[in-house]
Amino acid sequence: MSDSRDFLFVQSSTELGGAERVLLNLLAYNAELRRRSVTAVLRLGDGNLPEKLREVGAEVVEFPKVRIREPVRLMRTIWGLRALVRARGVRVVVGNGVHPQILGGWTARAARVKTAFLVHMIHRLPLRSNEGLDRLALAGPCDLMLANSRASLAPLEKLRPTVAKVILPLGTPLHEVTADARQQARLELGAAPDDVLVGVFGRLQRWKAQDVFVAAAAQVAAARPRARFAVVGGATFGLEPEYFAELRALAAATGLSDRLVFTDFRQDVPRLMAACDIVCHTSRVAEPFGMVVIEAMSLGRPVVATRGGGPSEIIENAEQGVLIDPDDAPRLAAEVIALIDDPERRARIGARGRERVLATFTAEIMASNMLAHLDRLASGR
Repeated sequence: MSDSRDFLFVQSSTELGGAERVLLNLLAYNAELRRRSVTAVLRLGDGNLPEKLREVGAEVVEFPKVRIREPVRLMRTIWGLRALVRARGVRVVVGNGVHPQILGGWTARAARVKTAFLVHMIHRLPLRSNEGLDRLALAGPCDLMLANSRASLAPLEKLRPTVAKVILPLGTPLHEVTADARQQARLELGAAPDDVLVGVFGRLQRWKAQDVFVAAAAQVAAARPRARFAVVGGATFGLEPEYFAELRALAAATGLSDRLVFTDFRQDVPRLMAACDIVCHTSRVAEPFGMVVIEAMSLGRPVVATRGGGPSEIIENAEQGVLIDPDDAPRLAAEVIALIDDPERRARIGARGRERVLATFTAEIMASNMLAHLDRLASGR
């Protein structure tokens, strides 16, 4: 450990959620950022993030799991992180989310270096209306907050008015899916060549509102016999494991059992997404960003997304995608039927959406911007 590193990323969970994929993409798609960084993983969860990071060439130092309510272990971990900062000459400690920022912020102060907070959610006003961990992260040491959208940035302006803030739009890797791979995925999802396949992607939680998708699918199925549907995703972080069974029961009750496929958690999401003719985003709460939206757009898939938060910033006009109000299954069904009936419009929206992602939301652009922000912070600019 003799060679220096400018940046220490602090990461708590080993499971691959949205924030973890952001970290993985940051380090995978910028060689300089990867070379100048080390990542401390605190081993919460049962995922394989450390292995994934090492596969892309990132340096990872693993620490025992620690919870904020364990003060002795917490201080021992902060002291261990401080030792790592000093041994490697780290100039900026980056907390990838709330729990990592609590440890990373105090580590940075103990080591007398800068700290940056990667904010992945829309926090609430006033401060006391947030969860306990959120309050600790928001009120703790911080020199720069990196928000992933204007929606995420807005409350931070009032919660921490004296802390520097920037927007760091997230980015997606660009995947090329062959026609053969796409066709094979369609068959796996129960779609024949002349069917129209409609999918929804994401972890299964009630705020993601896959139940709205299932309800809309029942209406679409009644009107368009060639429509098929896929719910891709599973429970993560042990949250709401019963929701999967509820969705399956809803599909059975609405007569969709032979028209809708549940895949559970999958590693080949780009392939399955490319197999879809239409991708839906159904969150009933404003998304801080909306990775699924840019992932689908990058593959040239037309997107019907819930208005508010990040998706309303990603989709700038009707040529790039369709925005609807949350919890409106009839409107979702109507928009999907309109796209089913107009293949040329589907192709046009898919093409314009892909252009939007290529210009603004690639993993390379995100990682380059992140490196520039960290360099400015490290140099005091």
